Amino acid sequence: MEHKATLSHILCNAKQTTVPHEKKVFTERAWIHTHGMETEQGDKTYYPDPDCALLHYVWEHYAFWRDKYPDRAALFDAPGIFGENFSTQGITEQSVCPGDIFKVGTALLQVSWGRIACNTMAGRLEEDAAPTLMHAQSRNGWFYRVLQEGEVYAGATLDLLERPYGQWPLSCVQDIVFDLAASREALEAVYQIETLLSTWREQIRERLELLDPR
Repeated sequence: MEHKATLSHILCNAKQTTVPHEKKVFTERAWIHTHGMETEQGDKTYYPDPDCALLHYVWEHYAFWRDKYPDRAALFDAPGIFGENFSTQGITEQSVCPGDIFKVGTALLQVSWGRIACNTMAGRLEEDAAPTLMHAQSRNGWFYRVLQEGEVYAGATLDLLERPYGQWPLSCVQDIVFDLAASREALEAVYQIETLLSTWREQIRERLELLDPR
């Protein structure tokens, strides 16, 4: 199964930072564990939810944001403004699917769900409408759960090993999840994606219960 992308940058919370969740680019290797990552220097990123162990954001999207906000172009000169741990080239929300399993270095990672942009991103991008635009454009990134802990490094490839839901690009799933007027049929189809984060599946189940019975 051929599907590769390049891990351009690894980003982790910098020690003694005065800005919450500020991410710094690291050039050395990093250890991936079930709740995040740690660099050789001891810098750590920790997520309480193991289904959100790593945040991935696509480097190609940065060109869109520079064009969208030319007066703030300097914000997008280097990765990190989106809080990502992985910055890559070669894959996007249109080409990954929930449940995809990637080998990166010696770690095995599984796509769990799409990141929900919030007021934090509105503040960073200095635009109240930014989170809505991120969702509408499917430029919000995604999270991984860690199936096998291991070591990663900048320049590593993301090799796709398994794709159980190849008919469901993440962008399509998100279109349904974020659409409050989504049909019963669409919601039921997404609910069947068992590898999708349980929080999203529960939200879908609740929405289905609110719809008129057939």
